[in-house]
Amino acid sequence: MHVPHLTFSERLAMNLTLLRLPFFLIYVSLLGHHYSKRANGRPLNRILNGETAYFVLSHLSIRQLQAVSGSSLVGYAKWGKGRKIKQGVDELSVEGDSDSHARIMWVGPRETEFVVIYCHGGGFVGPLSDFQVEFWYRMQQALLARNKLNLGVAILQYSTYPAPFPTQLNQLLSAIQHIMSTGLVGYILHPSPLVALSPSPSELSGFAGMCLISPWSMPIDIHTEDDSFDLVPSECLGLWIDTYLSTMPASHHVYAQPDTVPSAGGWFAGLNTITRRILITAGRNEVLYSSFVRLSEAMDACVKLDVQTGGVHYDAMFDKYWHEVKGAAPG
Repeated sequence: MHVPHLTFSERLAMNLTLLRLPFFLIYVSLLGHHYSKRANGRPLNRILNGETAYFVLSHLSIRQLQAVSGSSLVGYAKWGKGRKIKQGVDELSVEGDSDSHARIMWVGPRETEFVVIYCHGGGFVGPLSDFQVEFWYRMQQALLARNKLNLGVAILQYSTYPAPFPTQLNQLLSAIQHIMSTGLVGYILHPSPLVALSPSPSELSGFAGMCLISPWSMPIDIHTEDDSFDLVPSECLGLWIDTYLSTMPASHHVYAQPDTVPSAGGWFAGLNTITRRILITAGRNEVLYSSFVRLSEAMDACVKLDVQTGGVHYDAMFDKYWHEVKGAAPG
């Protein structure tokens, strides 16, 4: 995770912006939540969380956002300290990247029979947050309580911008190889000489399924009319998309935007040899909603698109974090 050193003017502008935030939240608490479309019947703490995210993402540059957010390892350590849980971190050796800071951060014990490999969101710009770790911890505890299943959760810390493509892909391939000696779907179907590892499709047969939570896939268009509902501004997403594409050769943009090829469905041909179960979760009020629909239609596998009416980006994760009392396992 890249944490930049800001110039004096960048830091001054960032601090002045953040000084406005408490006053904005006071207004939302007293009056604003009655008029905000992002409220949508949610409790006040959830509304304040969403308004904070929208305010910060609307006013900070990528460098400022990275500086104020810190690293994924910091978010993971913050969660572990709050939960008083021993942290387990595996350093990854990434082929062709001697300076890689990629790590696997385990949620609880290193269970390896059944493992979720989690790649956090953030548009290759933002780090892991403690609420994301908490979501998987509660999922882990629920499966243990209900099904007596010991689930391992391995979170990948990958390099963010300005690390160019295919840095993150190489790191994810190394993480999967570290755990089960396999590779990754999109690249396996369409190998590139830019990517260091080259596992075959048969090496991926160990995947029981995939879950894409508000995925950043195929974002060729953004619904700006949903800005008043979603907590991620469309202008911010557009900037992140353009920024990441700028790190890639034009010939490889298809890896980030598969629907730029004439037949998007052909891009995923053979996916059913890797996994037959894919779940895509989406909020109907997300600015990227249409891209989730296209992605579900294009994938050549058993795909279920689960849409939350009135939902926004990462809604389920935020709900678990803000609605429940910390320390309680999910019911």
